[in-house]
Parts: sequence; C-alpha cells; structure tokens
Amino acid sequence: METEIIKNCKTKSEAVRSIYGYDNGTSRRKFEKLIKENEIDISHLTKQPFIYERKIKDCPVCGNKFETIVNHKREKTTCSYSCSNTYFRSGENNPNYGNLSGEKNHYRRICFEHHKKECVVCGENKIVSVHHYDENHNNNEVENLIPLCPTHHQYVHSRYKDEVMDKINEFRNKLINK
Repeated sequence: METEIIKNCKTKSEAVRSIYGYDNGTSRRKFEKLIKENEIDISHLTKQPFIYERKIKDCPVCGNKFETIVNHKREKTTCSYSCSNTYFRSGENNPNYGNLSGEKNHYRRICFEHHKKECVVCGENKIVSVHHYDENHNNNEVENLIPLCPTHHQYVHSRYKDEVMDKINEFRNKLINK
C-alpha cells in the first residue's frame, strides 16, 4: 500500500505527509526505515518542485540588478536592506509620508518649516516633538504648533503644566504679534 502512495507522489515531503499525516524528523526517520526495509525506489521523488519563477530586476534605488522570486511572499523590491530602508522609509513609499490623515502637509513639517527645531522651554534640539497648543490635532496652523522636547511635552499634559506654560505662552505671543 505504501509503495503505491510513494509512486503517486512527486516529492519526498508529499510522500511522508501522505503516509504519516505530517512531515517532521520522526516521520522522516520512519519513512527512511520503510524505504530501506522494503527496498522501494524513490528516485522519481524530487526535493521540492520548482514552483516559483525567478526574475532579474533593477533596484529602484541604486539601479543594481538582483534576482528575486516572482509572486512569492519574499519577493524583493530592492537589492539590499540599505536600499530597502531608503525606498520604504522616505518619500512617497513611506506610509507616514505627508499627513497621516491624508492632507498634503503633515503638522511636523509645517511646524519645522516655520519654527526652529528646538524646544521652546529648554533649547533641546536632538529630539523635538510638536505640541498642539489648543490640543486640537486638526488645527495645524503655525501659531498652534509648539516645538517641545519629549520631557516638556509630557509636562504640558501632566500636573506640572504650570512649570512650562509661561515660556510656551511667551513663544506663542511672539508668533501672534508678528
């Protein structure tokens, strides 16, 4: 019976699954023992049928040629991790490009086009977030966007608000009176 099953299979994996119901180390050892004891010819079985077509593509970032598997879950778009980071993490291919709500301009871009990229309270310029003064995230007017470091941004949304609001109000009043 097993001999007929093996003859009708194309791959070793398919034969093992057909006989034992699963393909793992134990079932493979049982299969090898069965083949050896019954002297069954398995020369027609291949390791894995070639299902996917291979294709040479040009990398959209650097222009290098690379090989990929067509219509496979691991089909490549770029030739390397470096090019992938450039391609997917910047520009129009980045899902965060532009405003997340679909508007043309993202509030961070608006803020840093008009304000210096530094916290208005302490002058931190390495990590700067943007606070919506009126807490309305749909209002992306320049006067409503206040650059703050993460610490002082957290202060604004906590019981320590009073410690930073004077400097924030002073910054905002300068904007309004321009």
